[in-house]
Amino acid sequence: MGKIIGIDLGTTNSVCAYMDRAEPRVIINEEGGRVTPSVVGFSRNGERFVGDVAKRQMLINPLATIHSIKRFMGKKYRDSRREQQAVNYLIAETASGDCGVEIEGRVYTPQEISAMVLQKLRRSAEDHLGESVTEAVITVPAYFTDSQRQATRDAATIAGLDCLRIINEPTAAALAYVHERKRRSTIAVYDFGGGTFDISLLEVDRDVAEVLATRGNNALGGADLDRRIVEWLVQRFQEENDLDVSNDAIVMQRLRDAAERAKLELSTATTTEIHLPFLVADSSGPRHLQTALTRATFERLTESHFQETVNECKQAMKDAGLRPGDLDEIIMVGGSSRIPRVQELVQGLFRRNLNKGFNPDEVVAVGAAINAGILEGEVKAVTLLDVTNFSLGIEVQGRRFAKLIEKNTTIPTQKTQLVSTVIDNQKTVKVHVLQGERPMAKDNVSLGEFELTNIQPSSRGAPRIQVQFSIDTNGIVNVTAEDLRTGITEKITIEAPTGLSKVEIDRMKEEADAAEAKTDLDKALKGLRDQVERKLVALEELLRENKPRLHKKDIFEVEQALKRGRMALIKSQDRKKLNELLTYISRYHTHLEHRLSNS
Repeated sequence: MGKIIGIDLGTTNSVCAYMDRAEPRVIINEEGGRVTPSVVGFSRNGERFVGDVAKRQMLINPLATIHSIKRFMGKKYRDSRREQQAVNYLIAETASGDCGVEIEGRVYTPQEISAMVLQKLRRSAEDHLGESVTEAVITVPAYFTDSQRQATRDAATIAGLDCLRIINEPTAAALAYVHERKRRSTIAVYDFGGGTFDISLLEVDRDVAEVLATRGNNALGGADLDRRIVEWLVQRFQEENDLDVSNDAIVMQRLRDAAERAKLELSTATTTEIHLPFLVADSSGPRHLQTALTRATFERLTESHFQETVNECKQAMKDAGLRPGDLDEIIMVGGSSRIPRVQELVQGLFRRNLNKGFNPDEVVAVGAAINAGILEGEVKAVTLLDVTNFSLGIEVQGRRFAKLIEKNTTIPTQKTQLVSTVIDNQKTVKVHVLQGERPMAKDNVSLGEFELTNIQPSSRGAPRIQVQFSIDTNGIVNVTAEDLRTGITEKITIEAPTGLSKVEIDRMKEEADAAEAKTDLDKALKGLRDQVERKLVALEELLRENKPRLHKKDIFEVEQALKRGRMALIKSQDRKKLNELLTYISRYHTHLEHRLSNS
């Protein structure tokens, strides 16, 4: 079995790590960075770019550059309107009603875009380790729904990775804590990332990590803070220039980029200058944006978002039956946890100094790598006792939602409920499985449904039908319905519904493999072109330095060879022809060296 890697697939950035002799190591990507921007860009000629290269093109081609795709994972188109406000690219609706991204007339699912990021991480891991990588542990926000988790698994499959385990990001951070500290503690993991927020309360020991409660918001992160700054900048520009730039995609991307930089600078400075020359132009000439943003103004613009995280923390403590004094340490995770106001609020709420000993951008990937090491047998096993992030139950009479397993129940778990018929002589009972917290069934997420048939005719309420829920450590739900009078049973296994069928996943994987093969071919072609270019430069240098020692005929022949070589290099995209060109130029280089040695 090859090396299992741990991946933090983030909204803004992603990180990959592995275990090296029982110690976690972050993998350096092809650009030499420890984090990879979760950004995918498309060029007009069909090329695609992932990571830093894609992020650099956002300013010039925002409509064809995809970022923050994690916020659309596993979501229906109708449920994604709030997230659409934060991106420039076009959100489309797929045939199944799921979210998609439209680029040059082609609709890509969030799973496909995420798979492109995962492919890049896998390639970086393979380059770093010098071996093939096919298995991974991938983290998700604790408050991800089953459909969002399954969408993440689908993305891994498309990227050529077998996702051995999906674990919650705060749980992964707690694993990193257990690996370092080796002592019993009650901790809070405050995870404020680029697109999501989670708070988890855990009991950890040398070889046990038990989640007591978790809360979160899958649509609250650093991108929402950036949006508040952008709105402020748009308003300032309109007041000064009487121009509304909110419908200009390129201008809005420049504003988002400036907002993100300003937010980062305000973590260490109390004021920052925002200067965007030539933002727009009209009949009167170019218009520039130059203003100062203070930390106080930034905090005023974003305070409501900060308070949302505090409210979630308070609810998590209530769910776990804990008070602030019961907590030993507060682990800060995610880039937005660096914001001074955030740290001030969290420290004030929990009345504890904050643990800043972990890199908030890397700690989740490190925890995923430790979990991968446990699966490999390289690290001492740690028991993970996670919880259900939403309540599970069934639809009952009156279209109400009856909870069978309450949220924050430790898994694995099993619960049963007796139900009956609602009309006389009813022969079938439909079991509709739901996930959520709302009292009415229609307001919760449907996970699936099945029918128990051949019920013996009798008056309403007489049959006794036992519905049993069980959830294993991987979060897979099994639901069984049994007629206690006849012993007839039906069951359904729910591995989280997804808008993608196996056929679609296989097709997307084939396309991803083909794109990866093309990337390898393009790299090989680029490397060959670089060799020819270097040989041409070397021949030019040799000729320039030794012209006085050469006959005019030799000079003419070499200059003609250089000219033909340059023209061929511009026109040729064929490996065979480029190899022939390399041989041709090399022959002239050798010929010239021979002439010089005999002169």
